[in-house]
Parts: sequence; C-alpha cells; structure tokens
Amino acid sequence: MTDVTTSTAIDWPAALERHKPWLQKVLRSRIGDRHEVEDLFQEIALAVFRQAKPERQPDGTDRPVTVPQNSEKVAPWLYRLAVRQAVNFHRRINRKSQAKPSPELEPFSPTPQPLDWMLEKEQEENLQTALGELRPQDREILMLKYTENWSYNQIATHLGVPVRTIEYRLLNARKSLRKILTRIGQHNLSNNFGS
Repeated sequence: MTDVTTSTAIDWPAALERHKPWLQKVLRSRIGDRHEVEDLFQEIALAVFRQAKPERQPDGTDRPVTVPQNSEKVAPWLYRLAVRQAVNFHRRINRKSQAKPSPELEPFSPTPQPLDWMLEKEQEENLQTALGELRPQDREILMLKYTENWSYNQIATHLGVPVRTIEYRLLNARKSLRKILTRIGQHNLSNNFGS
C-alpha cells in the first residue's frame, strides 16, 4: 500500500494571501508593470495549487507533492517561485531593458513652497532614474528593506538565505545606488553650470 502525501498542514490560500504583498514587490522590482505583476502572481498561485496535490501519472503512480511541508520553508520557496516566474516572463517577451521602479517608491511632498517642490521633484526624478539603473536584485532588496521596513532577519527568512548574505547584498545595493546618484548629480551640475 502506497502512502499518498498531501499538504494539509499548510493552508495555501492563507499562505499566498499573507505573502502576496512582498512577493508582488519582488515581482514589481523585476518586471515593473503592475498588470503583469498581478498576472504573474496568479501564475504563482496556480503553480502552488498544482504542486500541492498528488497527480495520477499515466503509469498509475502518483506524482508526489512538491510544495514544502514545513511552514518555515514556505516563504523561501515562494520567493524562488516568484523569481522563476519573473525570469520566464522576460524570456517570453525577450525584453532586455531594465524594469521601471514602482511608483510607490516616489516620495510624497506636502510642501507648498515652489522652490522646495522643484528641489524635491528633481531629487525624486534622480532617485527614480537611479533605481531604474540598478540591477533588479539590488532594487528588489532595497524595496523589501525600505518599503516593507523589514529587518535583516525578516528578509533573510523570506528569501531563504543567511543574514550575512542579506547584509552583504544590502551594502552593495546601497553602494551602487549612491554611486549612480552621485553620477547623476554631477551630470546635472555640469549641465546646469556648463563645466
């Protein structure tokens, strides 16, 4: 008698709903288009439900369940699935350009002063340009850290990597962003004052 494993220990609809916000940020940092992100998340959900139940093969055996059975492994597994969906998306459309940063990263300015507004608008444009030039992995880790306000431990848990890896990746992402912002600022200065 064969034992058919089922994934009754994990409530997959609830797990998907709980992880949806940060997974969508991961997808958005790699894709950029909100509509495509929603479609890709639906593909992730379909993949989860397909893999969460045993399937009878033509030879009469059951294909094993391939979703994690341990709740601690759900977030890293979903992260890998999201990254795979993003890679497949890029392959499908043969797009080589960088994804655009999400609009929710744009700073909001309540200041009514025209000069303040102009300066903030220029900083916002510089930041959006710099984020657009970052590698998707760097943009992704910065978004998880600063839009989700996650600690290093939370990011490491969700991505399934050691905390030291997160520290290293964040350090490099910040350095890259700073370098791009400096270059953009110098370019703007030379254009404005004609060096």
